[in-house]
Amino acid sequence: MARFNPDFWEIPTDINVIDRVAATQAMWFETDLDRERRYAMKDFFAEVSPTVREFIDAKLTARQRQILTLYYFQGKTQEDIAAELDLTQSTVSRHLFGTVRDGKKVGGAIPKLRKVIEKSNHSGISRALSTLQERMAAA
Repeated sequence: MARFNPDFWEIPTDINVIDRVAATQAMWFETDLDRERRYAMKDFFAEVSPTVREFIDAKLTARQRQILTLYYFQGKTQEDIAAELDLTQSTVSRHLFGTVRDGKKVGGAIPKLRKVIEKSNHSGISRALSTLQERMAAA
């Protein structure tokens, strides 16, 4: 028997009530500003992805690369990754984001990548970030 999930209730509604809802109030409505910002982010990620992937391949451990790829590029949850790799969810989280020891944040693929990118002063990433900021300000 299926488990009860209140997130997926169906409530019968008269079609005339639904037809009176303005399109701008619908949950799928996207303003021109929303659309421009979405395009700006998409372009930014497309521009920096090759460089970030190079940093991932060069600077992360094999396990960090594996978990980062499953989490960010394949869209798996920490729980799914833990089950697949026979780890705990907290271990997966530590591989991704690090942990706090003696009041300091240590480890983690994401903090490591941030440091590498900041230290690299890569012109492509700096240029893409400037373009993104300009587009967001103009939108």
